[in-house]
Amino acid sequence: MSNIKLVHSGGNSVSLTTPDTLAANKTFKLPGADGTSGQAMVTDGNGALSFGAYAPGSLIETITGQCDGRVVVGASGSYTFQNVTAHQTTTDSFLDLTGSTISYTPPSGTKKVVYRFSTYHSATSYSGIAYMKLLVDGTEVTQGREVISYDYSSNAHSVERLILEYTFITDASSEDVANGKFTSWSSAKTLKYQTRRHSSSYTANFHALKYWESGGSGGATSEVKIPMLTIQSFA
Repeated sequence: MSNIKLVHSGGNSVSLTTPDTLAANKTFKLPGADGTSGQAMVTDGNGALSFGAYAPGSLIETITGQCDGRVVVGASGSYTFQNVTAHQTTTDSFLDLTGSTISYTPPSGTKKVVYRFSTYHSATSYSGIAYMKLLVDGTEVTQGREVISYDYSSNAHSVERLILEYTFITDASSEDVANGKFTSWSSAKTLKYQTRRHSSSYTANFHALKYWESGGSGGATSEVKIPMLTIQSFA
C-alpha cells in the first residue's frame, strides 16, 4: 500500500493513502480552483471533483452526548458539555436547567440548527407542574415555551422522559428571536433552557429516574439520570 506524505516545516506530516480494499483502479481529478466559504468537495460520480454547496437539507454536523463533562468534537470545533451529577429540584423562580447550556457556532453553509435536550422529569408533589423556557444569549424564544403536568395526585407517582427541541433558522430575511429566526449565525450563541415550578405545591425533580427496580416513591430515592444534549446543523 502506497501513500503520499506532505511534510510540514515543523516536522509533522499529513499522509494520503489508499483504501484498505480496492477492486479496481481509480482516478480522481482535483478541481482547478479553490471554492468559497461554506462549500464542500463533491464528485460527479465519474471521478471529477469540484467545490460546491451542500445539498439543501443535508446534514453538516452532529454534536451529541451525555452531559457528564465530556468533550465533543465536530466540524465547527470542540465543545465541553456540562457535568450533571445530581437531581435538580424546581423552585418558584426560573433557573438554568442543568446540562442544557451550550455556546455553539454552526459550520459554514448552515441554514438550520436543531437543538435538542433530553432528560427525566418526576413529580415529587401532586402533578409536578413545570414550565420551561428557551433562551438564546439571554433572550427568550417565546415559541420555545413548554409545560409539563400530570393528573393531580397527592401520591406524585409520575415520571417521564422529557425531550425539549427547537429548530432555528440561520438565513432569515429579518431577525426574529421570539421565533428562533436569525439573519446570520457566524459566531457563538449561548443556548439553554430554564425551568420553574407552578407553585410550592407542585414540585418536581429533573434528571431523576424514579422507581427503578422498586427504588421507593420519594424523589430523594431516585437515581440520577444524566441528561443528553444534541445539536445538528443542516444546509
